[in-house]
Amino acid sequence: MPIYEYYCDDCKKPFEVFVRSISAPVTPVCPACGGRHVEKEATAASAIGLSNAASSASCAPSG
Repeated sequence: MPIYEYYCDDCKKPFEVFVRSISAPVTPVCPACGGRHVEKEATAASAIGLSNAASSASCAPSG
């Protein structure tokens, strides 16, 4: 059950959306202004996950 971070283009505020299922469609609405012009933010957890995946592949033994 992931939590996604979004940024509202209308009021310029960040907010989070809790999703019960990864397969469920998400239509985020800004809780501050009700705006639907939002952008999904890159989170630190996803950036760390990508970083660890790349570094673990480079640490694999050769041969």
